[in-house]
Amino acid sequence: MPNTIEIRNLSKKYNLFHEGQTGHTTLVETLSRTGKKLFQRLRHPLNSMQGDFSNFEEFWALKDISFDIEEGDRVGIIGRNGAGKSTLLKILSRITEPTSGQVKIKGRLSSLLEVGTGFHPELTGRENIYLNGAILGMSRNEIKKKFDEIVAFSEIEKFLDTPVKRFSSGMYMRLGFAIAAHLDSDLLIIDEVLAVGDTQFQEKCFKKLNDLGTSGRTVLFVSHDIGAVLSLCNRGIYLDKGQIVESGPIDKCVGSYMKNYRDRSLKWEGETGDEHIRIYRVSLGEDREFFYQGEKPKLQIEYEILKPHKDLFLGIGVWNTRHQLLARSSTFDGSDNENYFSRPGKHSLSFALDSSLFHESEYLIKLNCSIFNKKKISDEDIILKFPVYVDHKNTRVKQASGGDGVFLGNGWSQS
Repeated sequence: MPNTIEIRNLSKKYNLFHEGQTGHTTLVETLSRTGKKLFQRLRHPLNSMQGDFSNFEEFWALKDISFDIEEGDRVGIIGRNGAGKSTLLKILSRITEPTSGQVKIKGRLSSLLEVGTGFHPELTGRENIYLNGAILGMSRNEIKKKFDEIVAFSEIEKFLDTPVKRFSSGMYMRLGFAIAAHLDSDLLIIDEVLAVGDTQFQEKCFKKLNDLGTSGRTVLFVSHDIGAVLSLCNRGIYLDKGQIVESGPIDKCVGSYMKNYRDRSLKWEGETGDEHIRIYRVSLGEDREFFYQGEKPKLQIEYEILKPHKDLFLGIGVWNTRHQLLARSSTFDGSDNENYFSRPGKHSLSFALDSSLFHESEYLIKLNCSIFNKKKISDEDIILKFPVYVDHKNTRVKQASGGDGVFLGNGWSQS
């Protein structure tokens, strides 16, 4: 596929001026400080020049990044606040100029970086549709052909002839997205604005963006909503401190991002137990930071039997973020429990966790160890946290309910 975007050694530098004073200042204070600086320059021109330079700090929002985006790709740009995501989109949208490097864009570009971007507040919704189309280089007849689709998608028919300065932020977003998505641009850039809309309209937008990708249009999407990025995008760019950390398939980029910026909560290592059993390591999945609904990652438990006991057992519970028990299982649920704990030495147990039981969210797994009806050995010592996201290719969803927790099944096995 041909490239829609080619970026080579792109950098953007800002000069940050440190005033040396914090808090708000009045106009009188500002004028007074400016007068003092001017007086110092007149008395000591060389010293004042050196002082001015020392108050500036170079900040590289982007530093020597290069990548290509192919036609039809839906690319998620992820990273923490200040990573350079919005700066990159502003350069691509020609709102700001790069300090150095080359940017090549093939075809028409439409961007939606902030609510109301590209709107003239005094013009009506109808007039702004034609204005945006003209900015893209479309003729009046081309815009007319798309007009009814834009109005129907935006769901603001009643307010079409109202000046947009009277629109709510949600109405701004609806119309802005409808215009950007329906006019004939080859590249669509969206920065966080879908968070303004309601859930139903967001789903409508994601479906439209997927349709655009399959029809050969290229989409760049910035969001902190990892679920939305995974659902929409097929490729990703992970930025940190103005540089590319990972670029490629979206799963790989999200995994790298979550690995660096969340607790390593999918793995526990340490030592807990008593004179009967010691637990050393518990992990969920190998080299994964999240799971899609329908996957069955393995919970792996490494332990040592010091003193066998026929009533010794391990159990797991899955809890939601409101600390409600959703699902549970234990080694007692099967017939092999005694075999797991009858032989001294080091062993490993695994449990296949069915993530199709859970909606998109974060969950806790708590491992407990007890001697049945006699003693709790470990209860709150080992807790893992794992996120589940919806895979748009897999729509089968069962839901675990609260209360005592649904039975997870006898997925235990020893290795």
